[in-house]
Amino acid sequence: MPKGVVILFDNSESRQVIQEVCEENGVLYSALEDLVEAEIEQTGKQKKKGLWDSFDDILDRFIKEE
Repeated sequence: MPKGVVILFDNSESRQVIQEVCEENGVLYSALEDLVEAEIEQTGKQKKKGLWDSFDDILDRFIKEE
């Protein structure tokens, strides 16, 4: 993920909070990071073509890993 794009992921304290919330809610932190990165890659595009496919691929990958 490009540095400075999502401030919460740049700061170690806030990253820790995100990890704790993910754990409390049964969400893999790495999956959240990948989903946010997929969204960031679409920044500036009028149509976010392929975003849902990216989300599906990411979620499928993490579901299979469990």
